[in-house]
Amino acid sequence: MRFTKSELEMVYKYEATTKEDTVKAMRDGQSAAGDDLTRIIIRNAADKLEKLPEPECSRFIADNKAHFIGQGRSSVLRRLNEAKERLKQPVLQGHDLSGRERFQPDTRHMIVLDVLNNDSPVGFKGERYRFFLSDGRYRNAIESEKRGEIKIRSHAAVVSGKLYPDKKAEHNR
Repeated sequence: MRFTKSELEMVYKYEATTKEDTVKAMRDGQSAAGDDLTRIIIRNAADKLEKLPEPECSRFIADNKAHFIGQGRSSVLRRLNEAKERLKQPVLQGHDLSGRERFQPDTRHMIVLDVLNNDSPVGFKGERYRFFLSDGRYRNAIESEKRGEIKIRSHAAVVSGKLYPDKKAEHNR
């Protein structure tokens, strides 16, 4: 059975580990397709997959997946999983990278921190912040970390608004 290039791309975009899962994902995605041509390509690809016997179909899906991964392409399921992983990361709050705090004459430090408990002087447990600080405020942050209220994730020295990250990778803290 011959698949067009567009059908092979659709098989990859909706790839799953089994024939049944791939065909189901394609059938479900067919109604969400933006135009008639895409719906037709999805339907044709799903119809052709259904005609392939197992385990030949699963092997075909795996080979197709390997081909597109080799080209550096990303499937719909992979992009959804990556987006879910990004959502697990706390939203960065606090000072903006281009904010005025960065360019204040007394600013010497930029830190990114996680709030560990609700006794913290800033935020609530689970939140993540970026701050541009003077030497005195940086000492206060270090003391807060020693008390277990925050965890400093990264640090950079600031000179005239320019950032000089610490040599250690992500502080490994």
